[in-house]
Amino acid sequence: MLHRLLLALMPLLLVAADRPAASGDALLIRGARVFDGTGAAAVPGDVLVMGDRIVGVGKHLARPRGARVIDARGLTLLPGLHDLHTHLRASGYGSPDDLGKAWGSHLVNGITSANDFSLSGEMLAPIRAIAADGAIPTPRLNLAIRLGVPGGHGTEYGWGSFFTLTATTPRAAHVAMKTALSYKPDVIKVFADGWRYGRSPDLASMNVPTLTAIVDDAHDAGLPVITHTVTLAGAKIAAAAGVDALGHGVGDAPVDAELIALMRAKNVAYVPTLVVYEPQQDRTFVPLEWQHLAVPERAAESARMARPVDAIPELESKRWAIMQANVRALHAAGIRIGVGTDAGIGGVYHGSSAVRETRLLAGLGLTPAQALVAATGGAADILRQRDHGRIAIGQRADLILVGGRPDVTIDDLHDVRRVFVAGREVPLVPLRRRIDDPALTPMPVHRMAGPIDTGARSDGRTDLDTLPVESVEPGTDHSRLDIVRPDAPHDPRLFAVARLGAADRPFAALVLPLTKGAIDVADARGFTGIAFEARGAGRYVMAFDVYGARSGFRAPFEASGDRREIRLPFSAFANGGTPLDLTRLRSVSVRLSGEPGGRAWLELAKVRFYR
Repeated sequence: MLHRLLLALMPLLLVAADRPAASGDALLIRGARVFDGTGAAAVPGDVLVMGDRIVGVGKHLARPRGARVIDARGLTLLPGLHDLHTHLRASGYGSPDDLGKAWGSHLVNGITSANDFSLSGEMLAPIRAIAADGAIPTPRLNLAIRLGVPGGHGTEYGWGSFFTLTATTPRAAHVAMKTALSYKPDVIKVFADGWRYGRSPDLASMNVPTLTAIVDDAHDAGLPVITHTVTLAGAKIAAAAGVDALGHGVGDAPVDAELIALMRAKNVAYVPTLVVYEPQQDRTFVPLEWQHLAVPERAAESARMARPVDAIPELESKRWAIMQANVRALHAAGIRIGVGTDAGIGGVYHGSSAVRETRLLAGLGLTPAQALVAATGGAADILRQRDHGRIAIGQRADLILVGGRPDVTIDDLHDVRRVFVAGREVPLVPLRRRIDDPALTPMPVHRMAGPIDTGARSDGRTDLDTLPVESVEPGTDHSRLDIVRPDAPHDPRLFAVARLGAADRPFAALVLPLTKGAIDVADARGFTGIAFEARGAGRYVMAFDVYGARSGFRAPFEASGDRREIRLPFSAFANGGTPLDLTRLRSVSVRLSGEPGGRAWLELAKVRFYR
């Protein structure tokens, strides 16, 4: 064993002997209780990190010249925790999206790896650029592309067909997956089950052949597939298709022998996201958990606790009992369990909820040590990522130091003292201050040159290298929008044709992002307004989406059968008494509306900012 350890360390030791380690390049964590993420008992020892990798684990490790030393006596060292199911653009307490705060909230709670399930393909590249830059601290981000079925869950919120790709046959699934894989996602999320918990009519569900085609394409690309699966019947479909994990958990009926056999045969794991189903009406927090909530999270919970306790609806109480019993049954049957939360949904807070989920698992048949494996090495296995999740030589140095002994007393997991991502320590104190600060996290800024969509590109994208997309009213019977460009070089026209839905005031909007995926912000200072040529039939509304604003800034205009130039000064865009902030623009859109079931159209050309 010692011989193999020396061989593994030899290249790194030669480098260390050749030159002193630079500050932050070598780190020796001395004297911690080391829980390695495999389920083995924690043992006292040292861990040596070089760069972003663990290069030594054992007792009394020699300190490389120039290495930083952390005295961890009395603390427990664990692999960083995972959250396999988050929505990072939502806060959990109703504020506008702030990715920096969401990422930071995970880090300060020891979550060093998070799956983001609320993304479109266009968002992946700008988010990765922010993470690579390092100015805004992030955990390891596993960014998902979403797939579902027409009329299924994930398609009903009005975000557009680009946001959740759809398929109902294997052939369509392969086409959708070609689009999905072109964005190089880290994970595939599939809305496979349309049950709406008895609160509203069921939505469409995916069949086994279609889901199998998605799984095959994802696995060929080395990617995991995690489903939205909430019924026993849906779980059997997902397991038969060979997904990597059932997400959300079965809440309509007890699991049975058939499902367990399918999951064993296909090595399917279970990510129950208990915290999103735990009744919140009478929810309480342990002291360390309360301490780690952000200021607005504590404010939301204090307001709830000050009110009389609401009655828990019978369907919620019944589902909660079923879900807890199913975790016990599946764990007893040897099915792998992973930690996920649905963080960002109301009352499910980023970071602390993953620790709470781990605590809940530890009360449902899992020992504290087994629950920690579900949040560390077991979660990494579900993701098919073998380079982290454990404390071992060669693993990525995503580590946390916590007070107490969480492998014995699981509540201690909230006592996060230090966090390391890829070997670099996260500055927790300033990060907590930023999370509590009501100001938005500054995002990368792109100064606008003027042209937005003038037909200069031949690949269907705007002059800003963004993809025109659609937005519609929510509902399964929502409107549809087709976006068409003429197949001719340098033709500036963009056509939008809407088939309006059944809602009382249906609409469809053509959206021109001003930055890729509308993640970064655009700065249009120096311009007076927006100009464009339009031809149509009726009244339309143009709107700017602004980072941090709860609603868009709108200005109406009219178009007729003759194409003409229209100029809208920024002063025309109204949002109550709030002026349009030209330094935080994200997109500009044109809304088409009309009678339910009707049609609307617009021809747009030469969209630009004018001085």
